[in-house]
Amino acid sequence: MRTTAKAFNNRHPYSDFKAVDLVHLSRQTMGDNALEAEILALFVSQARIYVEAFAKADAQEGRKHAAHALKGAARAIGAFGLADLAENAETPGFSRIADLEAEANRVCDYIHVLID
Repeated sequence: MRTTAKAFNNRHPYSDFKAVDLVHLSRQTMGDNALEAEILALFVSQARIYVEAFAKADAQEGRKHAAHALKGAARAIGAFGLADLAENAETPGFSRIADLEAEANRVCDYIHVLID
């Protein structure tokens, strides 16, 4: 069973998740390492845009759109902890922007280790 963003405690809520499920990513790319690196690099640039758009949005519709885009991108690469958190961010009243940013940063930092 996956942890949900509603289960916050004093430690990082998604520290039990792999930042990126590389087996999932490999299945998505049929083992093409060059394609994986390209997709991961694209994800890093897009994730930062989505998180920033979420944080700056002044209306629920804008936040929902940014969170939804982030959720889909995260699921595509196997960043399931981030995807779950982004799914929760789609709902009105979500106020854990710092947690969303922290998890996106954790995933992006992990990706930089892989592709740099």
